[in-house]
Amino acid sequence: MKKLLFGFSLLLSTALGGTSNAQDISDKLSMLEIVISNLVTRVEALEKRMNSLEKNPSGGVSKTIKKEVPGGEPPPKTSPPGGFESIGKGFYVKNTRFNLFGTNVLFTGEIANKSEKNCRFAKFVLEIYDDRDLLIKKEDFSLPDIPKETTKPFEVMIVGIESNSIHRYVVKASE
Repeated sequence: MKKLLFGFSLLLSTALGGTSNAQDISDKLSMLEIVISNLVTRVEALEKRMNSLEKNPSGGVSKTIKKEVPGGEPPPKTSPPGGFESIGKGFYVKNTRFNLFGTNVLFTGEIANKSEKNCRFAKFVLEIYDDRDLLIKKEDFSLPDIPKETTKPFEVMIVGIESNSIHRYVVKASE
């Protein structure tokens, strides 16, 4: 992998006419490595989901009638003053909502970095529970470049779940 990255950095250096310094190339390669790692994690999660659906077409969720949430959105979570809710490791979330997006659900909101450090790549986990408090979906997502004392919007596309099956959700900082 190191040889591949070194070769890639030489290629970038040549392509850019040598105008970028080695640190810029190293930083870009580090970001690419993180993005590729994140994509691999997501593909593995999708493979697990597909395998479980092949074994059990209902996806592990019983066929009982679920309590629908008015408007297809889960009830609002209680938040401390300012609208932010702690999700761990110095991160806070607010203005979260679920929106129908074709046959999928788009989860949006804002995340604030109140930690003591600037984060080049912050990772989070979204857990979705049904009305029986069973975990029905776990989705990893990330935000690039979120300096301390800043707030950034985020979007997470949730595939294979109906918005009316969402009763409760939890957002957590990970790693």
